[in-house]
Amino acid sequence: MSTILIGVDSSARSEDAVALGRRLALAGTGKVIAATVTPSDHPDRDQAHATVRRMSGLLMGIEPDRIRTAIVTGRSPAEALHGLAESDHASVLVVGSSHRGRLGRVQPGGTAERLLAGSPCAVALAPDGYRVPADKPLRRVGVAFDGSPESRTAFAAALSAAQACNAELEVITVIPTRVYGAPVLGTPSGYEVVRADVEGSLRHDHAEALTDLPDAVRVESVMLEGHPAVVLAERSADLDLLFIGSRGYGPLRAVLTGGTSGAVTRTAQCPVIVLPRGVEAPLAEVFDTAAAAGRLA
Repeated sequence: MSTILIGVDSSARSEDAVALGRRLALAGTGKVIAATVTPSDHPDRDQAHATVRRMSGLLMGIEPDRIRTAIVTGRSPAEALHGLAESDHASVLVVGSSHRGRLGRVQPGGTAERLLAGSPCAVALAPDGYRVPADKPLRRVGVAFDGSPESRTAFAAALSAAQACNAELEVITVIPTRVYGAPVLGTPSGYEVVRADVEGSLRHDHAEALTDLPDAVRVESVMLEGHPAVVLAERSADLDLLFIGSRGYGPLRAVLTGGTSGAVTRTAQCPVIVLPRGVEAPLAEVFDTAAAAGRLA
């Protein structure tokens, strides 16, 4: 049984997180937890109860027996939510953007940034203002793919989401216009050889990923050029949800953003889900095709 954990406070950006958590919950049958954190030294449980009651009330269309609330204490919201995600075996932890972000863009605040530095489960970030078009169906799901194990993890999750939501899957590979490290070869021709090798490898892995996919899934192959983080952020304007893998080092089964994934989470124009490393079928339990049929608009 999957668990969607939504970190909330009394702010509007938490309403964004609830709206995204609700969309994910409609694609399956798992539990949904609306959780808030109160300081361990000066807990305000009355305010905390009021917050989780109000936020959980925004989960329209989710069966009441699937919803619960939680109040946890901790030295910081990130630490407390991290602990709750571990104890409740959460599949995904949903949070809102910073209040400093631009409308319609993801801009992780302090809590989200800390969660992205070692969360034990996937982290979903809702853009500022996402609560307004909350009932907009998920029609186009994207995944950043470069052939790495981390991008293959993201691909598996995006495929599950596309199937459950009856959405089109957009597989995006970005060919970098600069290949760092190549100049050590000493000549422009050497640089071009290395860049051609990188491009050839990316194109091969991209084509291979699109073979043997379920017939029912509508897939669009997208090959672009440029700085990966910039291109992915721009492309996100045409997506309803974007999946991206964690960087290729750090602890297994943990989210840890790197240069590309970290930059995308700060500038994306749609919700972003960052996947933990070392999980073969991430979010497979969250996205239930049979349960979602007929429930998603």
